[in-house]
Amino acid sequence: MERRAATPDERGRSAGDGRSMTSVWVESVGRNMRGALDLMEAAIRDCPDELWQANMWEVPGQAVEIRDADGGLVTDPAEQHSLVQGNGQPWFIAWHALQVLEANLTIFFEAWEPWSGFGKSQDDVTTLSAPWSRTEMLRYVGYCRERVAYALNEFMEERAATPIGPKTYAERVIGKMNHLVEHATQVRQFVDWTASGLIPDPTIQSPTEGRWAKR
Repeated sequence: MERRAATPDERGRSAGDGRSMTSVWVESVGRNMRGALDLMEAAIRDCPDELWQANMWEVPGQAVEIRDADGGLVTDPAEQHSLVQGNGQPWFIAWHALQVLEANLTIFFEAWEPWSGFGKSQDDVTTLSAPWSRTEMLRYVGYCRERVAYALNEFMEERAATPIGPKTYAERVIGKMNHLVEHATQVRQFVDWTASGLIPDPTIQSPTEGRWAKR
């Protein structure tokens, strides 16, 4: 049987044509990014009302200034401790993980601002009068999907190897994607294990670190 001659495009791919291989790389990153966002979206959707503001772990004190919903500086230790507990709840864990990824997609190449749907950064968490709802967080997931598509198209091919501190742009973005997967897994475990009658030891900073007890 006579073998068909390879086309110029096929020869380029088999020889390791940079453009073709880079496109495969970007496609792979995009697929994994979408998968990570799918995990967080599912965890958010499946988190019941009674757990949306439940503490997954106890949050220790913070060294930064803490302000309340009126913008006032909080100096009372007990009030500070109460305010920062939101940082260990599913709604904030989702916000934190999504914003870290979303910001790192573009912040090294263009100005970044918090999503207009929130108008605030996660650093302003104690100034909120109420946590974001699941509906709001799911809308933010949708926005993050748009930003992923934009960054992959604008930056990932040509700037993947750009040094940013000790890492490249690609390494930083992939690291934040893995960070999103980690937090999505924590929320998922909290939801599923609580439904199964397991509760976390409040002294543990992450449910993936162990020590869960039967109710």
